[in-house]
Amino acid sequence: MSGRATSVRVFAPASVGNVGPGFDVLGMAITGPGDTVEASWAKTPGVHIEEITGDGGALPREPDRNTAGIAAREALALVGERRGVALRIHKAIPGTGLGSSAASAVAGAFAVAALLGGRPPKPALLPACIAGERHVSGGVFLDNLGASLFGGVVVCHTGFMTAWPVGTLPGLQVVVATPAVQVLTRNARAALAETVPMAGFVHNMAAVATMVAAVVRGDSATFGRAVDDRVVEPQRAALIPGFDRVKAAALDAGALGCSISGAGASVFAVSDRDELSAPIGEAMQKAFAEAGVEARVTVARMDAEGARLLAS
Repeated sequence: MSGRATSVRVFAPASVGNVGPGFDVLGMAITGPGDTVEASWAKTPGVHIEEITGDGGALPREPDRNTAGIAAREALALVGERRGVALRIHKAIPGTGLGSSAASAVAGAFAVAALLGGRPPKPALLPACIAGERHVSGGVFLDNLGASLFGGVVVCHTGFMTAWPVGTLPGLQVVVATPAVQVLTRNARAALAETVPMAGFVHNMAAVATMVAAVVRGDSATFGRAVDDRVVEPQRAALIPGFDRVKAAALDAGALGCSISGAGASVFAVSDRDELSAPIGEAMQKAFAEAGVEARVTVARMDAEGARLLAS
């Protein structure tokens, strides 16, 4: 495959991992925040990161230690491309819990594929995305990756190493409150018990099946009511200051469902009524403030497109 473009700009959206009861199984892309990567051919082989903005200097510039850089390297290897690529990365995903590392990996791989020409087949890019995100997470977690790559709601199977796009709900409002605290994925996983009660397992399994059916049927209300995690959320709630208060505030303000986004600390709520988005966000922000934590509110919808090429 030969590339005609000399440079490209791509965008990969933020995402909600787990989407409540779908631990490591469901992911949902959201509009608004995301990562933008510019890629151009370099004079020397390999991946070169020329600039990273929006990260406050936190991310490594070495390509073998950066999720976007690793994913870009693997995307080049997938097609046997020996030319080098230069990346400029702009981070625009607040806090933790919205798939920031996954978006970087997706954007890095997709940028290389777009630079090579044409519309890259997204399923073929998953291995490169996995390699990039695994560097940060230490494992294979496809919910954020799949959502950021494909858009909408995705169903993931780690054993099969793949994710399938299910669809989107244009009428669903997604309100995210991101507190000024961090929850590391490894700490969130360490909080989980090795076994779960059968009743909780059955409830969550039914909830996930209901959510998938709701997307297929275009039923935002049922999807929202099924956001009810009785297994993972209770074990992780203590990691997020004021979580119980924030969730109660969102539901009192009219949200259909509310839960932890991914490993946290972001918390998301869903509604099928546009006019409730602002009150829900204000209630969540106020509840975090009462817990002594500042929070940023993002009002979004499902992002139906996932990773895409932007105008140069």
